[in-house]
Amino acid sequence: MLLTKREEQLLKAFLNVGKLSMQDMKEILQVSSRTIYRTLSDLTASLERQEIQIHKLGRYYFLAGDIAGLPTDLEVQTAYSQQERLIYITYLLLTTEGATTNESLQESLKVSNVTIIQDIADIEKRLLDFDLKIERQKGYKISGDPLRQRRLLAVLLTNAISVADFSAGNIGGYEILDPERTQLASQICTAFLTDFPDLDAKMKMFFAILLSLIGGEQHVDMLPNISKQALEISQNIFQDYSKQTAKFYSIQEIIYYASILDELIIKRQDNPLFTEKFDGEFFYNVSNLIDTVSMYTKIDFFRDKVLFKFLFHHIRLSLGIPILFPDEALPDSIQLLVERNKFLHAVVSLLVKDIFPKYLQHDYEYGLITLHFISSLGRSPEIYPIRILLLTDERRVTRDLLVTKIKSVAPFVEWIDVQSPADCPQIETDQYDYILSTKPLARQEVDIISSFPSVKELLELQEKLQQVRDNRTVVARDEVGREKTYDLQEYLIASSHLLSQFSLSALDNGDSFEKTAAQMVRLQENVLDQSYLTQKLLSHFQANPMAIPNTGLALLHTQSSKVTVSSFTIYELQRPIAAVSMKGEQESVTRCLLMLTPKDVSEEMRDLMTAISQSMIENHLYTEIYKTGNQAIIYQLLNAIFNEKIKKLED
Repeated sequence: MLLTKREEQLLKAFLNVGKLSMQDMKEILQVSSRTIYRTLSDLTASLERQEIQIHKLGRYYFLAGDIAGLPTDLEVQTAYSQQERLIYITYLLLTTEGATTNESLQESLKVSNVTIIQDIADIEKRLLDFDLKIERQKGYKISGDPLRQRRLLAVLLTNAISVADFSAGNIGGYEILDPERTQLASQICTAFLTDFPDLDAKMKMFFAILLSLIGGEQHVDMLPNISKQALEISQNIFQDYSKQTAKFYSIQEIIYYASILDELIIKRQDNPLFTEKFDGEFFYNVSNLIDTVSMYTKIDFFRDKVLFKFLFHHIRLSLGIPILFPDEALPDSIQLLVERNKFLHAVVSLLVKDIFPKYLQHDYEYGLITLHFISSLGRSPEIYPIRILLLTDERRVTRDLLVTKIKSVAPFVEWIDVQSPADCPQIETDQYDYILSTKPLARQEVDIISSFPSVKELLELQEKLQQVRDNRTVVARDEVGREKTYDLQEYLIASSHLLSQFSLSALDNGDSFEKTAAQMVRLQENVLDQSYLTQKLLSHFQANPMAIPNTGLALLHTQSSKVTVSSFTIYELQRPIAAVSMKGEQESVTRCLLMLTPKDVSEEMRDLMTAISQSMIENHLYTEIYKTGNQAIIYQLLNAIFNEKIKKLED
């Protein structure tokens, strides 16, 4: 028995519930009373063949007859969403010779006359954005420039077919596209557009479809302002395409194709320095959007160094391949962000209406463009320079890790000033936007954070910092704790020293952790008092166990006046020993990592030693290299860590 989707839903509801009122059916199908009556009529006709009737008693409807004889394998007709109907109808209007009747559309889509009339009205409204119209003469037909229609058809097909399906040669039921011809066009376009590595896959797909749609010669106005680069690429594409399809294409078609290349790609490259022609208006419009949003919202979005690039590529794609029939609502995750930034969304929507063409003006596109600005708020510390005062007496490694975690959830934070709680009375707290402490403070209400915060704590902190950011009062503040300048030469010297001191060697160790620690210290030439340093290492390890769980690695580190120069050494143990892990459990240790620094160590050396310790804990790949790598491999890893640290300082 063949049923529509609505008929199937209604039949299942009758079988499960028994009796249904009109209101029940409206809630189940989420449609009007008129649609319910039509669906009931269609279902009645379908059930008559099974000798089942739909009766009404009072305000309730129910099934009567041999219900047990209903077939279990109900065949359901394809139900089209409104978006799918609009795409399908527009495709038919663009590809069908002559007029398309209302009756044929009703039959194809299994919908009512009213639905088709409404769909045609929606399509007609959208086509006006592209300077095309629908004529009504014994049916529906699109009128307007044939080249504009061809381009719109290419946009429609690029919207309707996914990149993955297109790459696999699956072009659905769009008969206007010949699979072999389209695949050939795709291969040729890909080969000749390699000079544009930042080109979106959808844009490449559009040019392949546009090429495959070129058929009989049409009149194309000469376009004298085409760039030489666009004309050369178009000529090469058509030369190859003509050779492989054994078909001749006129110079006018080549010029037309070159004009689209010029408009969508060549004139809109993000680096126009060496471009023969570039779309200055497009560059200005993107920049003007950022500047004007900044002016109306009083938020310095222009300070975000990457916002222009993100908007540039997004709007370039949207102008080239606009979404013809967008979803009525944004995805929930994006909608939630937009709801939280209503004013920003309103400003962006009004400006996009004012700056960009009509076909880019719909709620879906407004939401996506707003999302770029929302992302900028959460990404760039230059926009909302939030300052945090962190009060803690934790060791340097612990507090550096805490600072890193805070910045990871709130990259918009400009600066985190770490101070001791004892110094709090002397600190000008009004110079900060938010104050955190790792321990409760007497006579002060300050938010508390764990030294090693959980994921839940970090998420709560992220939400709190976003509230601080959004409600921050802009006041004149002293230049406290400004980013200090770094002596990169000193970092390079410290890096070179640590690499020269590094070694990995085998150790015929004793049967205990204590004996092994003493052996390692005796092998160090940079230690003045071996017995004292051994006891200090063991005492430090006992207070803060640093055997990394499930790795076989144990880290011993200390800063002491008995150490002459900084060093990092790894010992491969010939016999495993037991040590307490960071989780407080016993860990079987096969490699010991020893880090020693003098009391008067330089800030640069301290930073690099901290980078080594962080790499062991925060990066699983690095941990695996420390666990299994030989001296040459670990040497290269350390070199990479130091280079990355120095590069960040340069940036």
